[in-house]
Amino acid sequence: MSVTESNPDRARGLESSLREFASAVSLDPNAAIPLHYQLFRVLRQFAHQYHLAIDDRLPPEELVARVFGVSRPTAARAIGGFVEQEQLTRTPGRGSYFRSNQRLDLTLLADSLSVLDAVHPPHLLETKVITKTLTGSIPLQIQQMGLPEDTVAVFLRRLRSIDDQPVMVCDSYLPADRFPDLQNTELVRGSLYATLADVYGTTITKSRRFIEIAELVDRDVISLLDVPILTPTFVLTGLSFDAEGNVCEAIVSHIIGQARFSSTVGDHDDATTTGGM
Repeated sequence: MSVTESNPDRARGLESSLREFASAVSLDPNAAIPLHYQLFRVLRQFAHQYHLAIDDRLPPEELVARVFGVSRPTAARAIGGFVEQEQLTRTPGRGSYFRSNQRLDLTLLADSLSVLDAVHPPHLLETKVITKTLTGSIPLQIQQMGLPEDTVAVFLRRLRSIDDQPVMVCDSYLPADRFPDLQNTELVRGSLYATLADVYGTTITKSRRFIEIAELVDRDVISLLDVPILTPTFVLTGLSFDAEGNVCEAIVSHIIGQARFSSTVGDHDDATTTGGM
């Protein structure tokens, strides 16, 4: 039995919340973006805002159609967007139930150097190395963060998934002269920072990060995260330093919009030390 089946009050609460949410939303039938896709994105925001999780039931499509003032086929097609992304399963006679949590809570400011230390059981975190190679072509974005244009760097791209759902593509650029043959070195315990510490004797002690929202256009990142083009994502950029203050890594990470970042300010000696990847 699902959460909303065993807790009718939650099901009724979600339907009431959807009515309230819809009252503040305007869909534009004359916009270039198809109406069903507008509604899909609105419903995705609803699911994120109200913490819809595994086994929560999305309010029925007839209610969705009524409160948003669209046709039943438009509502069905919008809900179908979740099914296509394997976030929702439809069961005849029972409704549509989420197969994954619709919001990921991560810690942005913490003692830990990894924002993903916020992921605890029963959630399963997996990391897959996509690319690990030498590159002499440093993107302008990385140059602006402090690595010179002529830097020969090790480029490392990793895909992070939680509960089999891709959530983050992490790109790291590290000076090749500082970390020779890193591109051919197996990551210790699957961790870049553990590898730098155990193999190269370098401990990352501080990370300075910035976060912004941007729509995805990179086709490789889009493919890895399995989302449509122009999907809004968090873009995390920054630098990591060793104990002597030397730059060891430049980072660009794309994080799907279901994430929410929290922070604790005032408990640390240096409030600018943020989570690493």
